[in-house]
Amino acid sequence: MDNSFQKDAELGKDVSAHITPANDSSKNSINNGSSDLYIDPVAERSYVRKIDMYLLPVLSIMYFCRYTTGGNIGNAKTDGMDKDLGLVGEEYSLMMTLINVPFVLLEPVQTMMVKRYGGRIVIPSLLFGWGIVSMCQTVVKNYAGIMVCRMLIACFQSGFFSGCIFYLTLFYKRDELAFRTAAFYGTATIAGAFTGLLSYGVFQIHSSLKGWQILFLIEGAMTLIWGVVSFWIIPSTISDCKWLTPEEKAAALARLRRDSTAEVNATYNLRTGLVTLLDPKMWAFMLLCISYGVATKSTGTFLPQIVARLGYSTIKTNLYLVAPNLVGCVFTLMATYSSDRFKERTMHLCVGLSFTMVGYLMLAGLDPLQNTAASYAATFLLSMGTYIPSCLVHSWHNNIKTDENSRAMVTGVMVGFSSVGAIISAQMFREAWAPKYIQALGVTGAFQALAIVITAGLGIWMRRENKKRDRAMGLNTPLKPEDTPQCDLVGGDKDIRFRYWT
Repeated sequence: MDNSFQKDAELGKDVSAHITPANDSSKNSINNGSSDLYIDPVAERSYVRKIDMYLLPVLSIMYFCRYTTGGNIGNAKTDGMDKDLGLVGEEYSLMMTLINVPFVLLEPVQTMMVKRYGGRIVIPSLLFGWGIVSMCQTVVKNYAGIMVCRMLIACFQSGFFSGCIFYLTLFYKRDELAFRTAAFYGTATIAGAFTGLLSYGVFQIHSSLKGWQILFLIEGAMTLIWGVVSFWIIPSTISDCKWLTPEEKAAALARLRRDSTAEVNATYNLRTGLVTLLDPKMWAFMLLCISYGVATKSTGTFLPQIVARLGYSTIKTNLYLVAPNLVGCVFTLMATYSSDRFKERTMHLCVGLSFTMVGYLMLAGLDPLQNTAASYAATFLLSMGTYIPSCLVHSWHNNIKTDENSRAMVTGVMVGFSSVGAIISAQMFREAWAPKYIQALGVTGAFQALAIVITAGLGIWMRRENKKRDRAMGLNTPLKPEDTPQCDLVGGDKDIRFRYWT
């Protein structure tokens, strides 16, 4: 179908193109000035299978290590770590607040380092660093010692999650990103279950070390070892993959140019990354990240305290963390698979946020001792919804940025803003409001309601913008996001042929 497009008054640019829809099954190549985008289907399937087998498991274990060493402080507290180290008043709450500051400040910096120096160098180095510090927590004797260790761990861990998300965009198409992100991020829920089971075991060990010290030692050593191993496994770019054939590499590069990035392995450009932050859409995403980040932190770090308020012993509290975390992992994988399958973000994200909102409002409104069963059921709703935004929100804003430098900067900034939500959460779960934490639970639920409003607003605006561009181009059949190769969109999302994922 031939379409000639004249000057579009609203977008202020001349566009003239011949477009062959990418979803035309009669074509094996995209013939709109991008004749080199032929993709061998056999090589493509082989490439995706190899990346899924070689890359995702390594990142999954990495994130497993990140979550166990980052979230085990809550388990350690249930074993009396705060009393052993002499923490008093709001010192624990203050520590949980301050350790989020490096995430806000360093996420963009270290994500841009992944772009500048490559994932193979940066990501394992971060893992190795916080593994060493995690083991050092075993010998701390006071509040100052544990504070220094947790701050150093935060410095190393900042940039890891955002760096991994950006790293995945260098290998996967837009409609593959959310599920793959969930595949490695979902190990957070498994890690929560693992730490709960490990805590259940080590807290019953009688030795010269406290149970929480053994927990820190085991999980720190595990992280350090995997940091060394992963350095020799993961590549920085597709061209570095020694286990790919030339045909698979060619298919991989064509896939990315067609449905991911304007230029593969674009030259590092800090200015390009900074300029993209001036886009008003990114401001809405920043507020969305703050809102969902409150629940992510509340569930990820304070779920042991939330379950403990039901009156269970330390041993049972850690054991009862397993089921909600496992259910959350499965539900997150299902939601992100569906989102990628239908190329839809708004409704899937709103559903996840709704589960979290209802769960927190239930916990805030129910008496934990008189309504134990209902309150415990609410923790399942938390886990079912909490982890979905971390996968879908960051896939969504990556879906609408065609430049690698822009994606790296935006991903780092967005994950950093979610840590602002973590700071808010840490300030709410204070000792003065223990053990019921009614205020904290209610405010967390309210932030999820705000996130739903922002998500719906972004989705509605993007749908209207897509229709506006269709009308400007004189199209009777709507143009889909995948219909125009990304490498042809010179102006990125400002190009009239660009269509938003909604």
